[in-house]
Amino acid sequence: MGWIVGTVSAVSAVLVAAGALVAWQMRDARVTHGAFRCKIRVSHGALPGFSRRWPKRIGRAGWARDVLIVFPRPALFRLRTLPVACAQGEVHTLARGEVTRLGRQPVALDLILDDGPRLEVAASAKARDRLCGPYLVPRAMPNRPNPPSGQQGVQR
Repeated sequence: MGWIVGTVSAVSAVLVAAGALVAWQMRDARVTHGAFRCKIRVSHGALPGFSRRWPKRIGRAGWARDVLIVFPRPALFRLRTLPVACAQGEVHTLARGEVTRLGRQPVALDLILDDGPRLEVAASAKARDRLCGPYLVPRAMPNRPNPPSGQQGVQR
């Protein structure tokens, strides 16, 4: 009888340790890759797992080239990859109260996915540059100075 209790205890300890390791790696992946807190909704078309209304819970997302990687919450062990064709317009400030838990002046960016649906991604104003991703940073800074004459800005 004692060996059963010992075996169950050992198996339980291994499972808890493995779960903690996976949770730590998922957390590390979100932090390391510049993930930001956000809420995502579909503005045109349909995409399974996303609604036309702002979700109540905050998720996290980060960019890997032109793919938005979404870490939904509370589901710790899954992620969604959303290949983005282009951004529609510029980063805009949302009306206060339109989306909650993202600060006083949340910002949003409209994205068109490769397969057609349009998403609106909202984030805090502090995450404005991370929201835009590596190819869209100039759109996040509309008041930046123009390049000196004779030099062209980088087009991506």
